[in-house]
Amino acid sequence: MNQRQSDALDDYFGALLEESSPAPSPSPSPLPARPVPVAGSGPATLFADPAGEERRRGLEVLLARVAELTEEESLPPPVDVPAPEPEREQIPLFVPPLAPVSIDDPVVTEPVPLTPPMPITTETPVAAEVPVTADVPVVTEWHNMDTESSFQALFFEVAGMTFAVPLTRLGGIHQMARLTSLFGQPHWFAGVLSERERQFYVVDTARWAMPGHQDEEEYRYLVTLGDSNWGLGCHQLKGTALLTREQVKWRAVPGSRPWLAGMVKDKMCALLHVDALIGLLEQGKNIDGHQV
Repeated sequence: MNQRQSDALDDYFGALLEESSPAPSPSPSPLPARPVPVAGSGPATLFADPAGEERRRGLEVLLARVAELTEEESLPPPVDVPAPEPEREQIPLFVPPLAPVSIDDPVVTEPVPLTPPMPITTETPVAAEVPVTADVPVVTEWHNMDTESSFQALFFEVAGMTFAVPLTRLGGIHQMARLTSLFGQPHWFAGVLSERERQFYVVDTARWAMPGHQDEEEYRYLVTLGDSNWGLGCHQLKGTALLTREQVKWRAVPGSRPWLAGMVKDKMCALLHVDALIGLLEQGKNIDGHQV
């Protein structure tokens, strides 16, 4: 109970104590006094004098005040609602007026260095030269092989034909093994043979020398040509023989078969011009010089 309730009850009980000893009435037959209205106590009793009526009114005021205070305590505590902040006065932003610009006034700017434009010429462009690589054979004037007066030659057989190659132009002889096929190659290209970290391009010699030949040949050896990666497949090695220049019928002009250096007379076989043969193989041409 707070101080206000305590003070109200003290006044209330003080008023009740004063009502317990009312002053005697001067009349011999006093009227019945009005009852003091108490909350929940039934009908009120009339006071006998004006002083009692005044006390009754004061008591009613006190009871109403006590009931009001009790009702205030039963309500939930008020929630502090922050008072709204006073609206701040908006000060208009002052934007200074722009000075009028006259189109007649010259505009002064800092000079910016300009790169001089590239001169435009009307010369006809010259086609760029294509560098010649090792993959594109250079066409040179044909010369026949230059050998000693006598030289060793290897003879080998392919599908019944015998060929000879000077040992000085021979790269090596290898036994044939499994080949790796490559797409987009001529029909006489048999595949790639890997031998001691080198790769050789194997020629199906029968198809190369006889364009109409379609049979599948099983070669036993590979005769490689000079320092190149090209080699001719052969069925049989017929050994070596010492030849003199007089035993060969040499060609003076390449004709349509630059790969043919000459004919060995006593054996009736072709002596291969190794350098010209490599050039034909690099260009994808067969024995007749045709690309097939």
